[in-house]
Amino acid sequence: MEITISICLGFMLIFAVIAVMNKSMLKSAIALALVSIMLGVVLYLLSAEWAAVFEISVCSGLVTVISVSAISLTNEDKGQLQKKYMDKKRMAILPYILILSGFLLVFIVLTAKIDLPYDKISEPVSDSLSEVLWNSRQADVWGQIIILLTGAFAVVTLFKEA
Repeated sequence: MEITISICLGFMLIFAVIAVMNKSMLKSAIALALVSIMLGVVLYLLSAEWAAVFEISVCSGLVTVISVSAISLTNEDKGQLQKKYMDKKRMAILPYILILSGFLLVFIVLTAKIDLPYDKISEPVSDSLSEVLWNSRQADVWGQIIILLTGAFAVVTLFKEA
């Protein structure tokens, strides 16, 4: 299972780099949806089924639809944006930073000997939903909140007037 999780994390890194470096905003939004799908698979493999369902439905579904809608409503061409902000000069080193950061994170996780809470996951839960979300799965909830806010801020930024 750890190999599958590592493969999914590798795909997440690849799709994230594609999303950042792609010149087409539509293809970048689709690559971000693929990142979210891989994260949903990882959450499912870690027995966080509800978090996986929310990740795939909200983040890769709803946020992608909102992003594609916002992209279709913007009237400025990506070629004009490149001339305006000189993307090639500004973003030349970014893929190397992202890939190096990904390898560094994988190295830290592999050398830290982090024990995944498999024993706690297999125990039956008799608590209420709010008890599980705020005590057992608090990191999942905060991750979902951050992802939703990131999508909202992205849409607000796209519609922001000069």
